[in-house]
Amino acid sequence: MKLRGRTVVLYGDFWEIGRESATRRLQALGARVAEEVTEETDLLFLAPGERGPIPRTDAMLRTPYFDEDALIRMLEREEGAAAPVEVPPRPFVSASELARADGARGLYALLDGADWSAFTPERDVPPLRARLADLERAEGVTDAHRLATRRLIDAGAARLLHPYGHDTEIVAHAMSPDGRYLATGSWVGDDYDAGGVLQIWEVAAGRCVNTVRRIAGGIGWPGYERTIQWSADSSRIAMAHSTNRVGVWTFDGEPLATIDVSDGNSRPSEFALSPDGRGVYFHCGTNGDGGLQGCVVPLDRGHLSWLPNHLETDHPYLMARRLPEAVRDDFAGLEERDDDWRVGQWIEDPVWSPDGTRLFGANAISVDAGTREVVWYAPGKFARLSPDGGLVAAVTRRGLFLRDASTGRIRCGPFALGKPVSLHWAPGRAVNRLAVLTPPTGTAETGGVHIFDDDRLVFSAQVPHSGWGNQAGDHNAWAWAPGGERAAFLTIEGSAEVWSFADPANPRPIQSVLAGGADTVYWGADDTLVVLDDVVMQFVKVETGEVVGDFYSLYVPPGPRPVEGELVAEFEGQIFALDEDNWAMTLQPDAVIAPEGGEDELDAVLAWGVGRRHAWPVRWGELRVLPDALTAADVLGSGDGELLREHRAELEESDGDEPAEWPPPNTASVDDLFEAARGSLADLDDHGWGSHIADHLRAAARLRARHGEAEAAMILVGDIPEPADRLAAASDVAVILARAGDIRSARAAFSLAQSLFPSVDQKMFDADRSASFGAVCHALGETGTAEQWFRHARASITIEPNPWQDHIAVMHSMLECGRDDLVRALLDDRAGHPGGSFFWEAEWLVYLLRTGHSDLAREFQSLPGWDVPYEVLTVLAEHGHADLVETWGDHNWAVGDELVELARRGTPPVRPPTPTDQDVQELARHYARIQGMPHSQRRHPIEQLIESAAERGHISAVVDLLERLPERGDFNDRPSSAFGAIWLLHTGFNRPPF
Repeated sequence: MKLRGRTVVLYGDFWEIGRESATRRLQALGARVAEEVTEETDLLFLAPGERGPIPRTDAMLRTPYFDEDALIRMLEREEGAAAPVEVPPRPFVSASELARADGARGLYALLDGADWSAFTPERDVPPLRARLADLERAEGVTDAHRLATRRLIDAGAARLLHPYGHDTEIVAHAMSPDGRYLATGSWVGDDYDAGGVLQIWEVAAGRCVNTVRRIAGGIGWPGYERTIQWSADSSRIAMAHSTNRVGVWTFDGEPLATIDVSDGNSRPSEFALSPDGRGVYFHCGTNGDGGLQGCVVPLDRGHLSWLPNHLETDHPYLMARRLPEAVRDDFAGLEERDDDWRVGQWIEDPVWSPDGTRLFGANAISVDAGTREVVWYAPGKFARLSPDGGLVAAVTRRGLFLRDASTGRIRCGPFALGKPVSLHWAPGRAVNRLAVLTPPTGTAETGGVHIFDDDRLVFSAQVPHSGWGNQAGDHNAWAWAPGGERAAFLTIEGSAEVWSFADPANPRPIQSVLAGGADTVYWGADDTLVVLDDVVMQFVKVETGEVVGDFYSLYVPPGPRPVEGELVAEFEGQIFALDEDNWAMTLQPDAVIAPEGGEDELDAVLAWGVGRRHAWPVRWGELRVLPDALTAADVLGSGDGELLREHRAELEESDGDEPAEWPPPNTASVDDLFEAARGSLADLDDHGWGSHIADHLRAAARLRARHGEAEAAMILVGDIPEPADRLAAASDVAVILARAGDIRSARAAFSLAQSLFPSVDQKMFDADRSASFGAVCHALGETGTAEQWFRHARASITIEPNPWQDHIAVMHSMLECGRDDLVRALLDDRAGHPGGSFFWEAEWLVYLLRTGHSDLAREFQSLPGWDVPYEVLTVLAEHGHADLVETWGDHNWAVGDELVELARRGTPPVRPPTPTDQDVQELARHYARIQGMPHSQRRHPIEQLIESAAERGHISAVVDLLERLPERGDFNDRPSSAFGAIWLLHTGFNRPPF
């Protein structure tokens, strides 16, 4: 969209460009700069220095708004500002000089005298690397190799890299259009904030040359395809990330631009990066059924946010709102089919024409990118655009058609080929060549391949291809070589076969390589095949079958890593599994911690990434292989060495430690677990997590008071951040202690509650806090005061946001102090009942049953909308009520043998329990399984094991496992598991007890 004729609003104080300068430049380009956002506003630019909150008017919600970086780039592009023309420096050595250098001595002398300050990786690495490779074949690795490597390291151009950058399975991959590079992406592991990982591989070398970590929200999503896309010149990489956003990065891994224009999809939306990599077509999923869904928006620089679902009129970014009548009729017919038509996805699996003027969909639709109007539509199952943009192959119920891409006119067809599962156009041909893969038919054990040259079917035969027609995600069973004279395909036998189609009427097999369980094959530069799945990747030379790279990304060796604890985060991305048995760690610029004598194995996986584009063999340098982190701290003078020296004490403490048997002896006490729970709260933000902290500490304090541990209960009360919450918790503890006969301790807790009154705003006395304070007044004999607080509590009851929450809070306090009559009055007031059930109904019903109020539990259970939690059946069984287990409420639970046996015994289990030998063995088995999992995927299994250990009463196992959970300032990490273990240990349920 050009700025001329558009209405633009600048909001806030810009930092780099200046508001007045931006206004002048916009007006010079023909834009109208308005003061306020209205229905006529086309674009809004939001400055990082904006004063006050953005006014969220309806007009603003309908207007795309960009940040300052996007504004500057739009101005530069429309003004025609070109980057300064730099005279390329003289190559540090010329190609002719490299060629003339005689042997190792001659090349050494040439490189030693070269001007390395003029070295440019993109230009100079390929010829230098090729010359050194020739020299290695003739003379082996020489001083010339070592000199070149040292100069690259000293210049800061080389970074030591390993191939195992993905912490989780690969969910996305794409070959660059020039075939030189492969991009692979992984989603998030346990730590969502750690994001995903992008790796760039130099295909011909079979090595990783760049790893970009912490892609926000992870890349793509398991089972979704084309979530990584390259620009036509292979300089930009677009990725779906953060579930429903799209961003673009430079080849070097620098983030350039992001768009957030989805309708809140919980999965990635389909998108298509424009050929120049500076715009994107994106499915918005908005505007109802009256228009072509999607938008074309800039993706050049900066950030765009937009809620186009608020837009009821046309906008220059949106596809045309009205479809041609015939197309509307076709789409209306699709709506009745099984999910073949989805609102917001009119252009399915979108791609651009090579010239960037058209958009094509796999549903055989063509859209003019300028007018945003449908050009033609031919309903079918799926379709593919040819590389030159001239033909569209479309599969329909009638067969395969080849259509003219400009007009949609049928060139030839239908061809009855069975039921094609995939279409593959050959790149780089003057005459378009297409492979159509079909599944086995009749009694045939293998599928078919059908080759078309332009509109002629030139070959059909049965071949054992794997097809992958119905596989979700990035899968590709067929790969053409550039020019289409050869092709590789995956077979059902687990190999990748290479065939020659030089004579398309008589193709012949020329190579076969093992592919294991790979589900994708690519044909890359230097006739290198890449076969991969979500954890395995191989790079194989077509002519020789030589494997130049073979990687399994999720090995988990036994034993500790080279560094543990805080240092794992400091050396993020540098620790890797060398093989099934050994950990290793790269240390910049030229060292690795690895087992002695594994140089050949290291050469097979490591490389120096030069300029983030080229792989440099480690055997050409003087790689230092070190036995451990302490040795590295002693000998490395680099930043990594300095960091290790800063942590020498903890390295020495862990040096030589053998993995201890697990679980540890069960010597920890309940006090130790409570202290672990308190400690887990230390780094939490009181403002963000205050209510979670208060609720759990209050419940824990009540629990300790019920066990007669007054001092321990008050310590927990003292940890509660807000005075109002601390007052309520102290009141709870005082009531429990008073009813238990510990009047002295009860009065001490009551005194604390009273002392907090001046610190609490009267508005903070809601139904819960008022009832709690009223209960302690009643328990300590101040009945008049208690009545006043109970009246205030009843008057403060609301039903928002959680129905029954206030009612239950008030009733709980009344029951605690023995005022069952007031509870009965509240329960009998049917007119005051909220609708629906209670969010914590299980905890409340369990409390009533365990405190002898089964009559009240029955009444609550009979209320409209109240379900029967399984926990209630468990408590009934614990108390020997076998008849009630079957008949309680209107439940559909299957009553298992375990509950029947529990009810037969009729004695509640002892809590905390004592673990048996069988319990210990079972915990050890679970722990051993976790040790075989990638570290990035251990959090949830560890949380489950903590629950299991708590249920069995193994407190030492719980405390040990808590240390293995992350501390990221999130209550849902270690604190949630710590308190959950306390609840399980004392109540049998992982819920805060009343």
